Amino acid sequence: MGWWPRFFCGEVNHTSESKILNKVKEIAKVHSTIKDHIPELLWHHTSTNPTFAIREALGVAEPTTGGRVLYTLVFRKLHPITKLRSKDLFDVWYQCFQCHVTLWKEGVFHRDVSPGNLLWYRSLGKLIGVLNDFDLSSLADDQGPRGNERTGTIPFMALELLSAQGQRGEVKHRYRHDLESFMWCFAWISLRYENGALLPVKSRRLDDWATSDAVTCGMLKLYFLNNLKEYRSPHIESLMWKILVECFVVLKKKVDARYHVGLQWLSDGDEQPDSEESESDIDGFLQTFKCTTS
Repeated sequence: MGWWPRFFCGEVNHTSESKILNKVKEIAKVHSTIKDHIPELLWHHTSTNPTFAIREALGVAEPTTGGRVLYTLVFRKLHPITKLRSKDLFDVWYQCFQCHVTLWKEGVFHRDVSPGNLLWYRSLGKLIGVLNDFDLSSLADDQGPRGNERTGTIPFMALELLSAQGQRGEVKHRYRHDLESFMWCFAWISLRYENGALLPVKSRRLDDWATSDAVTCGMLKLYFLNNLKEYRSPHIESLMWKILVECFVVLKKKVDARYHVGLQWLSDGDEQPDSEESESDIDGFLQTFKCTTS
């Protein structure tokens, strides 16, 4: 079965991943969409020497601001979603999607949906999708400000978060942003991999998403959204292409609608308010999305 170690430096004031996973395990007891779809943490350790101790010793002003601590976590080894194709790819992707939305409704906000965090394992002949990596996640009951941090992996972040306003922390991270990230992940895998292998440089697309700054990446993805037919490739199965196109039809409508509402506010000399998302709002997003995947 094997195990996989992970090391990262997290902010001292941020809820640790191990604590978030403990919360996730409790939620999983009553939700089948989460049970078996979360990483199995085998062991963890937190360093007792945070970086602010060094900053304090050096006489740095406000040494505790932005202080970080080294976390070591050991997980059960899993397989990357990029190794899958066709129906297996979709099934694992959709299982991760269902796990994610259930957690969000229960107050666990993942906020870093990317192909590297969509994993799987085999159990009794079935592929089980796993939503991985909660180090950038937050909890609804966390103390202090949250939600406006620039979290995520650039190629898969929502267009709003890649805007100049989003990069300045002026856009709160909402459920719809993570939902959009799932769509970008599906496009990335479908267009860049064939039969579980990365395509050769000459025939694969979207490399520039990973090498651009956030705002430039947002512009490249907006071009993709408006010119999707240019990205059709012979290696993509017709069913996968159909799902991909229908997902982005939904996204295109949502993006255009928000843009037009924003223009109306602008014409009135006001800024578009960023209202809170309710559970019914989330259900509305889901219903529109599920119509494309049914």
